[in-house]
Amino acid sequence: MAKAAVVFHSVCGNVYQMASCLTEALRGCGIEADLFRVEDETFDEVSLRFEASREFREDIQKIPVIHSGEDVIGYDALFLGSPTYFGGVSAQMKRFMDSFCDLWAQARLAGMYFACFTSSGTASGGTQMCLQSMNVFAQHMGMRLIAVPCSLGGAPQPA
Repeated sequence: MAKAAVVFHSVCGNVYQMASCLTEALRGCGIEADLFRVEDETFDEVSLRFEASREFREDIQKIPVIHSGEDVIGYDALFLGSPTYFGGVSAQMKRFMDSFCDLWAQARLAGMYFACFTSSGTASGGTQMCLQSMNVFAQHMGMRLIAVPCSLGGAPQPA
């Protein structure tokens, strides 16, 4: 059975909801899928600032934390989800991506499948740049990108 790691960072809950739906969809396809969140030392404080955050706060806190790239060894696919912050991934997701340095040097993830997802507060919030930064990360790791056509789901652009 194929194994997939779905790793996300979320404060307001949007990326958490997408990660949860993706995990369930993968399981529905017979894939062993594990859901993780990246470490976020500021989550307890920041999540209380936004009304939207309060709805999913406890659910997010129940998700196990993944600490480094080493933790994805043994998976066949990696899915990363991050909110778009000023056109890029969150600092917490960037720190997780940076933890792959030794794996990159040894090409230990070459051939692993990869896809990513994001959300932003506005239509012009920089989601394309955020997705591109995660895709470039995967390319450097030698991962195989899973392309999502624009026609999927009827959206004008991928989620």
